[in-house]
Amino acid sequence: MDRKKFANRFEQDDEVSRAVREAVHRALAEHKRKSNSIAVWKNGKVVILESHEIPVEDPSKPKDPSERP
Repeated sequence: MDRKKFANRFEQDDEVSRAVREAVHRALAEHKRKSNSIAVWKNGKVVILESHEIPVEDPSKPKDPSERP
């Protein structure tokens, strides 16, 4: 693979990651706004978060993997 194709692949990955973060942000914000709970995986178990517990973070900032619940 030449350098240009390699660099382009990373740019596409960044765009996809940004789009996914924004979609998750919108979905979480909508659940919170509508007072819907969500299910998350925490410490090897499924945990239900009530709407007031849903974290809605800035989608423009990539999340540090070490901060995952």
